[in-house]
Amino acid sequence: MNTNISKTQTARSTHLVICANPSPASFDTAIVDAYSAEVRDRGHKAVVRNLYALGFDPVLKEDERPGQSQWAPRADVAEELDHVRDADVIVLVYPIWYGMPPAILKGYIDRVLGANYSFRAVHDQRGQTALAGKPLLSFSTSGLPLDWLSERGQVLSLREILDVYLWRGFGMKQSEHVMIESVVPNMSTAYATTQLDRVRHTAARTCAMLENTLLVEVYES
Repeated sequence: MNTNISKTQTARSTHLVICANPSPASFDTAIVDAYSAEVRDRGHKAVVRNLYALGFDPVLKEDERPGQSQWAPRADVAEELDHVRDADVIVLVYPIWYGMPPAILKGYIDRVLGANYSFRAVHDQRGQTALAGKPLLSFSTSGLPLDWLSERGQVLSLREILDVYLWRGFGMKQSEHVMIESVVPNMSTAYATTQLDRVRHTAARTCAMLENTLLVEVYES
């Protein structure tokens, strides 16, 4: 998080963008590119971590379970935690597969976002140090229409089990979820353009929100 800002400077935020789609040609990748470009065009910083490209291991090991007396992050987790600590907002980008995010994203939550953070800490609302007070922003894509997903309870359940739980369980500031429906290989260029414009607008609004937040912190310090 950037806290070294003079009162004459514009506050610059760092956006940690986590991509969980194995295809470089996916619409999720286009979302990551559009969001990151808008952030950088506004003078802010976007750090992209593509979990598949990184070869991220989603499997939590025995010695990584929270509460171990000699707990210490493995090298790959320590690297990701550094990015999380430096970020002002966490942005998740993923497809909805069988009503849920890909397993690699769940593993990232288990090993990185939830590093050494037990169910007791969730219950007591202690706040995960690397995440507390930071906003969570999610972009998800689905080949099916939202009306169909909503009729089956998928939209509400996904938000509750992922967005709301992470926001409240880790003591984050807020959560926002942009769901993009009907993402299929033959979708029209006009539709794709409209959705990426939504992404850019969300990025611009998030930058403005963080500028205001960081400036308030500077003036109060």
